[in-house]
Amino acid sequence: MTLIRKVARPLLGASFIAGGVDRLRRPDEAAEELRTPLQEIASIVPQAEPVTSNPRLAAQVLGGVQVGAGALLALGKFPRLAAFTLAGAHKLNSYAEYRSAPVDSEADVAAQRTTLLKNISILGGLGLAMVDLNGRPSLAWRAEHISKRAQKKGAKFGEKTMKWAEDLGDDATGTLKAWEKDARKAFRQAEKQAKKAASQAAKEAKKVSS
Repeated sequence: MTLIRKVARPLLGASFIAGGVDRLRRPDEAAEELRTPLQEIASIVPQAEPVTSNPRLAAQVLGGVQVGAGALLALGKFPRLAAFTLAGAHKLNSYAEYRSAPVDSEADVAAQRTTLLKNISILGGLGLAMVDLNGRPSLAWRAEHISKRAQKKGAKFGEKTMKWAEDLGDDATGTLKAWEKDARKAFRQAEKQAKKAASQAAKEAKKVSS
């Protein structure tokens, strides 16, 4: 983990921990802020009614999620999953904050706009945390790199072996060429399977982080 990650993750997680603690301490105020968004969610997803009908409970659950996921992100434990969880909570918080903000004057509108931009910026930071691989390349890149390296080494080995076979005569050269043809065919099949597996793993990882 680089120094930037050691500093950035705690800074990003700290705001969610503080916000979660505040919700847990003052659930009634948080519930009032969440009431309208929860009603809108209930109208779209009736199955969520057991949760949306109790804004106070929803506020407490949301606060607990923020504290837990924020702590994991700050400590660097399951950072991508923690960032993904916080992104979902942050979207709901941002919408609730946007809907409940007063717009009685131009100053209120300007403050609402500033808050919205701040929340979008935080969401962008969480997005980066979700795709951060700790400096390690993706599975697809590693598969491609291994494939190219194997091809390069195989080509060098083939040249040396062919030169050795030519010194032994035509029969040895013919036999070696047949073996080489079979080996290349098997290698292409193995390479194709490896790339397919790496691509599938990368897609699954992308689904988790999206």
